[in-house]
Parts: sequence; C-alpha cells; structure tokens
Amino acid sequence: MKKIIAALIVFSLVGAGLISNAATTASVGVSAEVPEELSLSSWIRYAPPGGTPYGTGSGDATSLNFGTLTKDPTYNVWVSDKYFTVFLIASTSGRAYRIQQTCTNFAAGTTNLNDSLMLKPDYESLDEIIEGEAQGSMPSGDSLGSTTLAVGTSKVIYNGNSGLSRIVRAYYGLSTGADGEPTGAEPITADKVSGTYTGTVTFSVVLQ
Repeated sequence: MKKIIAALIVFSLVGAGLISNAATTASVGVSAEVPEELSLSSWIRYAPPGGTPYGTGSGDATSLNFGTLTKDPTYNVWVSDKYFTVFLIASTSGRAYRIQQTCTNFAAGTTNLNDSLMLKPDYESLDEIIEGEAQGSMPSGDSLGSTTLAVGTSKVIYNGNSGLSRIVRAYYGLSTGADGEPTGAEPITADKVSGTYTGTVTFSVVLQ
C-alpha cells in the first residue's frame, strides 16, 4: 500500500511539473571578420559591328586595338571591323562608389583621333557575377554615365550609390557619323594623317 501511495505522489508531482528530467545547455561563440575592400576588376571582349560581346565573331581582348582601318566606299571614311566591351566590377564593402575612366589623348605625333573614340556605358540585367545567376535589375539609386567621347578626364561610367557590386559595361567604338553618336563625334575622314594612333584608357573606382 505504501508503494502505491508513493507512486501516486511521484506521478502527481511529475504531472504538476515539480519533477522533470534535467536539461543542460552549452553556448559556443562564433565569429568571422570580413576585410574592407576597395577594388576594380575588368575584362575585355571584341565583337563585329552589330554583334554582341559573346556572339558570333566575338572574342577576348587585352586592349582596345581597332587594327588597320578600312575605307567605307559609300561615306568615304575610315572604319574598324570591331568594337570593344570592357566589363567592370567594383568591390567596395557596401560603400557608395563611382566607376570612371580617363583618356588623355589618342594621337599620332601632333594629330589625334580624340573626336572619334566613343564611350557608351551600359547595364545588362542578365550578366552573371555568380555563374548561372543573373544579377538582376540595376539597384535603386544607381545610374549610368552618359554616352560621350572617351577622351577626357574622369568620365563617369557608373554611379553605384547602393554600394552593391554589379557588372557594368563600357562600349568603345570609332565614330562613323551615324545617328545617335555623342555630340562632337567625328568620323575619320580620308584626309586624316596616316600613322598608328595610340592612347591609354585608365579605369578607376572612387568612393562617393
């Protein structure tokens, strides 16, 4: 009888929550340090006029070498059989930034093609920072620079006000006199002095 009473008492105490299985916890810290970064990555592709950077007739490039120009018999101007796309990615640890370029001269001796080299910024939502994953629409608050002549200082390609890393494109081509070219663009006419014209385009990322 005493055993029965004792069992009932234990059962009652358990039911009342006064006796329960003991529980223990253990806490373990976790940490990681993300370094601060300010960098700009790039690569270049060429393509034929009207083509795309990864389409038929395109390929990798290490510079904006338009090669030996050919004469357009209809308009009597010198043209190239390719244009270039420079792909740019800024990494800024989430800080607002600006991608820009500077080209001080595109010359051969005392003559130049400064009015013939054009820059057009672009953003493509299907470009992939992570393979197989499109980067999506341009982040709110970000913006592209204007289509302009490439020669000049600190020409804006992209304003990354969101601080988010995105692939940005910068197209480079020679003027043909077609509609839609930037103000001041001039095709390379037959009276342009012959020679090899050279210059340097420098890209940079700066914090806003």
